[in-house]
Parts: sequence; C-alpha cells; structure tokens
Amino acid sequence: MSWFIYEVPEYNEDAARIEPFSDLRSRVVKVSGQAMADELESVRENAATTADTPTRPLRAAENPHVFPIPYAESMILVGFIFELKREARQLVVSPVEMPWLKDA
Repeated sequence: MSWFIYEVPEYNEDAARIEPFSDLRSRVVKVSGQAMADELESVRENAATTADTPTRPLRAAENPHVFPIPYAESMILVGFIFELKREARQLVVSPVEMPWLKDA
C-alpha cells in the first residue's frame, strides 16, 4: 500500500472522528470478525513501518489514533496519526493525498 506522510504540529481536522486504534480494532472484531481485525492490524503495521524512519522516529506505533477517510461510494479507508519522539509533532499517514497538510 502506498502512503502519504505529513509531519504536523497537531492533526485536528474539522468533522473528523479521531479515535484510538484499539477502539476501532475492538469494533471491527465485533462487527466483522477476527479476520478483518487482523487485516486492519496488518495495515497499521505497514503504515508504521513506512512512517518510522531515523529522521522521523515514532514514539509508539502500536496504538496510534485513526480517522476515517470516505472513499468511493461505500468504502472507508483509515488514516493514522502517530506521535513522533520529538515533542509536539505528529505524523499523519494517509492512503490518500492530503495536500492541505503539506505546509502545516
């Protein structure tokens, strides 16, 4: 999966439902089962591996915050918000381009 990565002081998108990854994963297990939750976990691991570099070390990759991204007519993708080890900086990792974050 390809990712767009943006370093920002704080991600605060109007109307975006931001929640801990663990909450989303629990809901997915209840609604769609363990296989879908495992797939979601694989996507999180892929995003974390892509985002975590020596110049952008992540504080904790296991439970980032997530936000929904409407896609097509019935799909929803998930974007991730990882805390960087540098104080007051976050990485927004999204499967879709978010050009308004380039200069954040």
